[in-house]
Amino acid sequence: MKPGSIVKLKSGGPSMTVRWIDDGDAYCEWFSEVKGAHENKGASFPLTSLEVLQA
Repeated sequence: MKPGSIVKLKSGGPSMTVRWIDDGDAYCEWFSEVKGAHENKGASFPLTSLEVLQA
């Protein structure tokens, strides 16, 4: 896993792009559709909770 990798939570959810990795966490961004509009979202997740879909 590295910046630019496509990942998702092991428990499910949207595909996300890793922006950076720091201290065992990955900051990820994804798009969410709300009332027909796309919103950019972002959050940090522990590396152990993510699976790589595309490196």
